[in-house]
Amino acid sequence: MILSKNPSGKITSLLLIVLILIVVAFGVGYYLCLVRFDEKFSQQNDKFNEFESKYERVLSSIHSEQMEIKAYIKEKEGKAQEETNQLRMMSILLKAKGEIITSKISLTRDDIKTSLEHLDSSIVVLRKAFDFADDNTKEKIEDFRLRLATIKGIIEVNSFKAQQELDKLWREIDTLIQE
Repeated sequence: MILSKNPSGKITSLLLIVLILIVVAFGVGYYLCLVRFDEKFSQQNDKFNEFESKYERVLSSIHSEQMEIKAYIKEKEGKAQEETNQLRMMSILLKAKGEIITSKISLTRDDIKTSLEHLDSSIVVLRKAFDFADDNTKEKIEDFRLRLATIKGIIEVNSFKAQQELDKLWREIDTLIQE
């Protein structure tokens, strides 16, 4: 038997082998691309998780600092309000002191009616100071008001004694202002 050389059979088998090699190459290439894609996806996912955790830490840190700043501002606002009330109280006490001194001067001139008007005015002014005072100072202001009311009764009986009491009282108010 003579082997016949059939080129078409060899070419077909050769083409089939080449085609199989090409399909295998595509398969291997696809597999390698898929593996690289999975690696890159995994790396990107890790980076994203790392970024997300860092973002959460920064966000919580910022939130914490924000809360500290808010607390600091509240504290400063409270102190500013307290100092404002203290200054208002001092200015009102100065006005009351002026009314008491004017009342004493009126007494030295034997003008009892004007002196009593100034004492009434100082009692009203001290009531305003009472609203801005702290607890300890409120007690002192209330004591001053009671003493002024007592001095109003003394004026009619003994004007000299009333002058001495007014002198003591305005000096005590002056001491309270300087505290």
